[in-house]
Amino acid sequence: MTNQMRHDRLVLILLWRELVAGLRATRRRDLAWIALGGGGLSAYAVADIVVALHAAAPKLRDGQLLWTLGLPLTLAVLGALTGNAVARLCLERAFAPFLKALPLAPGQRRHMAGRATLAIFAPLDILIAVLVGFACAIIGKPLPAVWGLGAAIQFALGFGTVALWRLRRPLLLLNEAESQAALVGRPWLRRLDRARPRWLSSWAWKLPVGHLRPSWKLAAAGLLLAAAAILGAWASLAGHRAGPAAAAGLAGGILAFMLSLRCQPVASPVLRTAPIGFTRVWLRLVQLPLQLSLAVFLLPAGAALAAEPSAWTVPVVSGVWLLVLNGAYAVFGAYFLNAPFVAMLSFAGALAYASYETLEYGRTVLIGLAALVIFLWHRTRQRYRNG
Repeated sequence: MTNQMRHDRLVLILLWRELVAGLRATRRRDLAWIALGGGGLSAYAVADIVVALHAAAPKLRDGQLLWTLGLPLTLAVLGALTGNAVARLCLERAFAPFLKALPLAPGQRRHMAGRATLAIFAPLDILIAVLVGFACAIIGKPLPAVWGLGAAIQFALGFGTVALWRLRRPLLLLNEAESQAALVGRPWLRRLDRARPRWLSSWAWKLPVGHLRPSWKLAAAGLLLAAAAILGAWASLAGHRAGPAAAAGLAGGILAFMLSLRCQPVASPVLRTAPIGFTRVWLRLVQLPLQLSLAVFLLPAGAALAAEPSAWTVPVVSGVWLLVLNGAYAVFGAYFLNAPFVAMLSFAGALAYASYETLEYGRTVLIGLAALVIFLWHRTRQRYRNG
């Protein structure tokens, strides 16, 4: 019992040390930019949200479907996604290779990960309650504290269900030999990943060279993308309009790119000390995800062209925007390195904020988004050169 209590906080300590190490490795000038610039943008965004809530208050107060179905479902899905990400983060620390020497059984390691997951969940749930209660108070919804408490419970249900499933699920991390045995080698993957520097994408995906591991995540992602492409193609062919299929192709293509891009090798001292430039490494890491993205895009784009041949510019413009968005996200992915989930959230937030501001100020706002991408590229390139 004493040994268990002594190790209960180990995962939390590791996460805290990683955060402190990351902050110490960041320049003070960059921290100041993040704190001041991010704080200013956050305050501006909060003010915009408050104004928008005031303007839409009557519709929001009377939207029964929103309060009975929309909000609970959104909070449950958000909680499930967050619970999966947090539990996975804690499990990876609890079953880290450098902790194998500790005399801890798998159950004890799961207990450590569970304690850390619960500790991270508590402030998140309080934040959800405060935000929803604050929004209800702004729009004049009766009993905002009760709605905030209900939102916290709905978020907790989604978070807890998925986190418990993740924590109790058998870990492949315990048996690396077993995970290495379940391989499907395909010549096309070997050919695509042999461009110099060789096997870089396999390294980024933590795969044996030229092989692909089947998994439920891969199957779920494939089914999701296929369903979106088929639905978009069906909508365009049935309505003889190119828009739905082109939009589905754009959304599926950027989603496939975001899910498949991994940029961990950019931080490797092996590459940074080798005579290989940052641009070459970055382009090499982008190569396979970009091909996958285009493959997902082509089927709906072909359906859009078949549904409305005269509107051939619609799939062409969608393809151009897909390349632009893929390039922008590749910069975000390289900047955040080992945190693809944070890169996705940051990229989605930047796009959503830029889209919202274009409604007020026009497309000139896109210049600011382009400047942000250029700044992140510059900082990532400097980090690759200087460490």
